[in-house]
Amino acid sequence: RRRHHQRGAASLAVSLLLLMAMLLSAAYAHRALLSEQRASADQQRATQAFEAAEAGIDWAIAQLNGPRPVDARCDPLTDASGSSFRERYLSVDTDSGLQTPRLWKGGGQDIALQPGCVRSGNAWSCACPSNGWPDLPAATGGDLAPQPAFSVQFSAEPRPGLVRLSATGCSNAAGACRPGVAGRADAVVRLQVLLGLLPGMSVLPQAALTVRGTVDAAGALGVHNNDVASGGLTVRAGGSLIGTAVRLSTAPGGAAEASTATHDSALAALAPERLFASHFGLDRTRWAHHPAAQAVDCTLACGAAIAAAVNAAGSNRMVSITGDAAIDGPLTLGSAERPVILVVSGTAALRGDVTLHGVLYAADIRWDGPTGAPAGVHGAVISESDYRGNGAPRLQRDAEVLRALQRHTGSFARVPGSWKDY
Repeated sequence: RRRHHQRGAASLAVSLLLLMAMLLSAAYAHRALLSEQRASADQQRATQAFEAAEAGIDWAIAQLNGPRPVDARCDPLTDASGSSFRERYLSVDTDSGLQTPRLWKGGGQDIALQPGCVRSGNAWSCACPSNGWPDLPAATGGDLAPQPAFSVQFSAEPRPGLVRLSATGCSNAAGACRPGVAGRADAVVRLQVLLGLLPGMSVLPQAALTVRGTVDAAGALGVHNNDVASGGLTVRAGGSLIGTAVRLSTAPGGAAEASTATHDSALAALAPERLFASHFGLDRTRWAHHPAAQAVDCTLACGAAIAAAVNAAGSNRMVSITGDAAIDGPLTLGSAERPVILVVSGTAALRGDVTLHGVLYAADIRWDGPTGAPAGVHGAVISESDYRGNGAPRLQRDAEVLRALQRHTGSFARVPGSWKDY
């Protein structure tokens, strides 16, 4: 009877051991599942930070190439007296072409300005400070509502036209993505890329007036070039210079009558598209695709439309016109500090007191009507065919204006092979 009551004890022990093994297996599987969940969450945050850094690079390039002035929230301003993103964060030496970041004083140290953005809901909230740290909202909502953020910073390069862009991406608006504020982001990624400037005008004209055809001036046209470095060339023409009242002046020590180069067979034989590319580095269609190039409709007299486009651009002023353009004065386009590139695919017909600081390039140019000081072009004029008219504008080759155009206009693009992550 005693043995009968003890029957099954071994089975109980084995069952308990199996149960224990099952519990241990379940615990181990649960532990592995938790580890995978943590790894997945970490990967998600790291990916968010990486994509935020990439977004920061693309955003900064787009902002650099935009001509409009921006406010403290990086939104476009209608007031042209404000500064563009490029002017606010990069300082350009007009002589050397070196691009350096703008700095502010923080704790007795010079610190490069750092704009940035944070993802809030379905949109980005940005800050473009002109002094101090960026004022970005803190992350809210916890893990269920992640708010990726980025900040960008520029650094100088020893070669002209180059600048290094660093973008820091975070899984939430904290740490390096909110500089100057205590806190730590869950994941941080830092990317770098080298940017190169494709200038709006790559090769500066030597003469104040360049035409493939003939200069036929019925009025007292004035053409001047006092720049010794350019050779003091006033007129370069593939054909003749016709005009008994043309006024010429050249560099000190030079003879005005010897400052023209007419019947230039090489210039006359140059195709119009080659003439354009030789100065701008691109064909006309690709040049018009510069992000800053503004297309203006000149079906009717379009002086006011051109002025509106120029005034809306804080910097990087490039205007493209398809067809003819009738521009009547009084009108002033651009300034010595913010010159303009005006490209007309047809005839540029100017009348009266029109003043342009920059470069006028057209398939054909005609300037008529009475003109007084300071009407004319301070920079250079280029025609794919002829220059005609009875007006008396002053065409002055201005070396400083031309260098400003070369250094301050155009588009930044990534230099191939320069991308790095840290």
